[in-house]
Amino acid sequence: MPPPQFAAALAAPAAPVPAEATPAVTGTEASRRLLAPELDARPLTLWGSSSMSSEGGDADTPLTVRIHEHLVLAAAPAVVHGYGVGATRSAHTLLMRGLDTPQLRPLGEPAASTGAVAVALDSGLSPAGPLTIPGDVDGVPGLLDGTGGSWDFLPDQPGRTTGHGVFRSALAAVAEGSRQVLWMGKNNIMDVTGVLADTQRMWDAAADPAQDTLVLGQWPTSFDPVGSATAEAVTQVNEEQQRRYGAHFLDLGGLLTSEEGLSCPPLAPLRLLEQATTQGAIEQQIVTSDLCAPDGIHLNGWGNLAVSWAIIQRMRELRWL
Repeated sequence: MPPPQFAAALAAPAAPVPAEATPAVTGTEASRRLLAPELDARPLTLWGSSSMSSEGGDADTPLTVRIHEHLVLAAAPAVVHGYGVGATRSAHTLLMRGLDTPQLRPLGEPAASTGAVAVALDSGLSPAGPLTIPGDVDGVPGLLDGTGGSWDFLPDQPGRTTGHGVFRSALAAVAEGSRQVLWMGKNNIMDVTGVLADTQRMWDAAADPAQDTLVLGQWPTSFDPVGSATAEAVTQVNEEQQRRYGAHFLDLGGLLTSEEGLSCPPLAPLRLLEQATTQGAIEQQIVTSDLCAPDGIHLNGWGNLAVSWAIIQRMRELRWL
């Protein structure tokens, strides 16, 4: 999991500052904002699974396209924290965000050298993907590590904990006061009720729930053709979130499966609508393979480029940028 990023110190001006009486204003609004940034720009935190971490973004484009890197540039000088972790489910996002604070139960004795102890969560949640979460157990700081397929708690200082107590994620403090982008729930999309409830809890946790969150819609892969159970689940989640969140919901499925979306500026040079594979994908209401990584379940660099463009456009409409 990437550590929090910190804004760099501002460089000294390279030219004299104009006198106060000078009425001229040069450059565009965007360039003036870049050269004279707001020091109190609100941070942005990205939550979700592998799509949020841009897995597959190194495929098919000359350069790797990572969504969070585009957002770092667009949101500058605001700090952007990327917490997309592959294979995780919506319940893992709640644990990372500190909205769930499970009781840990030790499954053995701490290791003599590191103090690491195998633990179980009273919530019954099992680990998934390369998930590690900094936090504390009843005030003892450490790391909840699920990368080995089971949970371990590693205290920062060996011998300070038995692994028994309440775990609280340190990422809650990082997210405090931050705007957030949510792309969570695809890995447990069949649990429509659970995905909607978990996303709502993340929405409600924002400082200003009505203004501070952008929810990204799920997109149908080749494994989710029209008529399949997963396609129906994706549709149910997207339609309900569109109803709940309005302009704070971004329909990425519509972007990536419609003629209008496939002609958006980042994709226009590809002339996708002239491809037989694209027309077939539109008929099946799935994302064309030209925008997918070789595994068929992640977007490639072109797909990530389109998503980055759409997010930035919506953030501008919401006056986040």
